[in-house]
Amino acid sequence: MLGKAISKRDAVTIVTMLETGLICYKHYMCWADERIMVEDDPDLWLIELAATKHTQTAINHLNSYAYSEPFEQFNSKSCSDDFVASQWVRYKRKEITWATFLRECGDYTDGNYAREDCEYFYLMLNEIEDTDFSEKVENKQSRMVCTRFDDVIQIITQKYNEFLPYLNKYRSSYGA
Repeated sequence: MLGKAISKRDAVTIVTMLETGLICYKHYMCWADERIMVEDDPDLWLIELAATKHTQTAINHLNSYAYSEPFEQFNSKSCSDDFVASQWVRYKRKEITWATFLRECGDYTDGNYAREDCEYFYLMLNEIEDTDFSEKVENKQSRMVCTRFDDVIQIITQKYNEFLPYLNKYRSSYGA
């Protein structure tokens, strides 16, 4: 992500990654610092992003860029799919359970345009609960979701992996 300008769509994706808890300030602070150093005239939102640890403030800075002039339209379905994929990465990292994944995705897609509506996730949640959280059912369901969202899971995984060196840099610089 460092070699090219940050697109407004990339900013929206980073917001989603922050909203889901996939990344936090430890992922983006050194990234933003490095961007500031390589850009001739860094935008104010980027400078402010580099100076905040507060998630909602970071989201506000990113949104101030993403939704500024010249305005761009974003495919709301693909933005919602980013949420599902970010939660998927958290699930695969064992940060959340399968039931939490299904509940969060169901809640998020309820009323939002997405590849699958909330019922897709809620029906799976009902099934996993009805089978006392069967590992066999979880494996079957997770394969179905992975197949259905594979393209966006790959994109989010790639973006997440791009932040990992900055997380490591933060940890080595600040001992956190």
